[in-house]
Order: sequence, then C-alpha cells, then structure tokens
Amino acid sequence: MFFATKQKKHPILRLISGPMMAVFVNMMASHASAEQIIQFEPSENIRHAAKKFLEEMTNAADNPSITINVNQLDQRLRLRHCVNKLHTSLPAGSKSDGRMTVAVSCNLPVSWKVLISATVYKFADVIVAKNNIAKKSIISEQDIEVKRVNISTLRKEPVQNKAQVVDTSPKRFLKAGSVIFKDSICMVCRGDIVQISAKNQFFAINLQGIALADATMGESTKVRNTQSKRSFSARVIGKDQLEVILAAAR
Repeated sequence: MFFATKQKKHPILRLISGPMMAVFVNMMASHASAEQIIQFEPSENIRHAAKKFLEEMTNAADNPSITINVNQLDQRLRLRHCVNKLHTSLPAGSKSDGRMTVAVSCNLPVSWKVLISATVYKFADVIVAKNNIAKKSIISEQDIEVKRVNISTLRKEPVQNKAQVVDTSPKRFLKAGSVIFKDSICMVCRGDIVQISAKNQFFAINLQGIALADATMGESTKVRNTQSKRSFSARVIGKDQLEVILAAAR
C-alpha cells in the first residue's frame, strides 16, 4: 500500500498563487536570460592584443632573434566584451625588452583596464671568456669564443665583435664562460705606460707617457708625458699605443 505525501511549498511560493505565480516565474526567467546574454571578453583576446602590440613595437615579425611571452590572466577575471578595438599601451618609464607590463583597456560598453605581464627576450651572439683571464693580461683569440645569449637580461652592453677584445686587457678577473662587456676591458688602461706618436706631414716624434683614463681602440684619452709632465689627449691606435696629429707649421 502506498501513501501519498504532501510536499511542503517554499515559504515565498505559499504566498503566491494563480496569476501572480505566472508573473513571478516570467520575471525569474527574464532575469536569467539577461544574465545569459552578457558577453565577456575572452582572456585570449586580451593576451593576443598585448602580444601583437609588443611584436609591432619590437619588429619581432622581422627579427627571429626576438621572442615574446605573455603571461596568462587570472581565469576568474570577468570583463565585459569590448565593442571597439582593445587599446594597448606601456606604462610610463617602461623599457623595450626584458620583463614589462602592458596595459589593455576598453571604453565601451563599460570602461575597464587590465595590466598583463610579459617578457621580451632578445638573443644575440656575444663574446664570452673561454678560459679564466687574469686582470691586466693580454687577451688572445684563444681566450674567447662566441655564444648566443639572452641580452635582455644583461645590465651592461656586451662586446659582439672579437676584434674589439683581442689584444685588450681585462680590468678585473674574468671567469670562464662570463660575458665580456665593453666597460670590462681596455686597450689602454689607466696607469699603463704607453707609447705616443706625435706627427704631422713633416716630422714625427715618439714619446712615453702614462694613461690617465681607460680607453678602447679609436677612442681619445688623456695621457701625461713622463718627461715634461704635461697632459694632453691622444687617440688609441693599438695596445698601449696612441697618436697625436700635430698641426702643420705655417
């Protein structure tokens, strides 16, 4: 034998019956439909806009040495779908490589802005120490090699040409495998005894001097004549070799 049990109505439903119940049900259905038609901006659209912006800024499409990585957004983020094209920009003071933040924003139907993290990797062939190189020693071609590294993480400018390193001296000990930077070597180093050639179209004289500052090939630096004690500028033409072009006598 089966006994029918009477189900209890929700307290609110007990107060509503007949036509009022139909109105209530229609209102609830309309509210649910309104929530369903709200469109949200896919996170991939935001990431794509940020990546495209960085690619155009760095000319990555024409440069295989540049790689761009845009971080994922929080999947809980709910932003209204943008009617217009997403606007992208960099905050003031941002650099052009390494870690950065891209601002992606929208104006319609509602105004919003989100910051997304990204990294621009720039790779290049640079000169590194193949062996341990002592301070003030003369660097030979056997001491160095070329390696491809991510230069966007470097804080100083690396040397990319072997000719700029050979016959120079390191200002400090260089460990094998370390990148050689332009400011870590010198063709003429401060305090070195140097040979100076002073000449014009009629005559030339050779002097000995002391370098008063570091300099690389082709740069001018201050030197002091060891005999006269006078200081003047001379151009570096080789390891501890400088020259001064004298004005022609009238």
